[in-house]
Amino acid sequence: MRFLILTAVSLTAFFIQPNIARSQSVATTNDSVAIKNALNIYHQYMSPESNLYDGSEYTYNTYYPFIINEGDPFFFSKNFDTGSVYYNGIVYEKVPLLYDIIHGEVLIRDPSQINVVRLNDKYIGWFTIYGHTFTKLIKDSTSANPLNTGFYAALYKGRTSLYKSVSKIFKENSASFQGLNKYTVETDEYFVKKNNDYFRIKNKKSLLKILGDRKKDINQYMKKNKLKFKKAKEYTLIKVVAYYDQLTANN
Repeated sequence: MRFLILTAVSLTAFFIQPNIARSQSVATTNDSVAIKNALNIYHQYMSPESNLYDGSEYTYNTYYPFIINEGDPFFFSKNFDTGSVYYNGIVYEKVPLLYDIIHGEVLIRDPSQINVVRLNDKYIGWFTIYGHTFTKLIKDSTSANPLNTGFYAALYKGRTSLYKSVSKIFKENSASFQGLNKYTVETDEYFVKKNNDYFRIKNKKSLLKILGDRKKDINQYMKKNKLKFKKAKEYTLIKVVAYYDQLTANN
């Protein structure tokens, strides 16, 4: 049993001491170091991180009591990846993570490394897995935008931002030699955030409509750089949205 209970706030307050003799830049640098040190000590005292394990157990066979012949319900891989997660106001690093796309659940291993636990969805701000950062976006009930609440891969973040929704569904077909064949199909959708509104990008036409105030410049840029929406959609979207931000930087 641990008798010393520390919080990130109390540790931060302990380590950050005002010193009027320092310059503002030095104070800012030292404060940043102090905050990082405070959080490191917080994690050491709280290890294993009990707050991470407040969700329920994840049992694969309960969700999927059937054979999946091709694919799996997870993002990128069915194996755990070492990532980070912003959970209940605290950043946890080097955490084994798995993302069940079909049920929209982020999974971790418990300290015993035996059981799998579902992180409590309401506490997740973002997480990183297999080189991708997923951010939780909330649908505005007062707006007509097409975005639903969920986790979206942040592909580009600036004055204008680009997000990707990754989903999977099961499909079936019959094969005479093995009976019914069940497999997963992944679908990606892209959304641009502009002026605090979200827009779904279906094709080049819809992209140019959203960024219409620079349509001529964007068309020239795509032609010059041989960007093909149909052949390399994600790459093209990232390049175009970033270029649009450059064009409108002084607006």
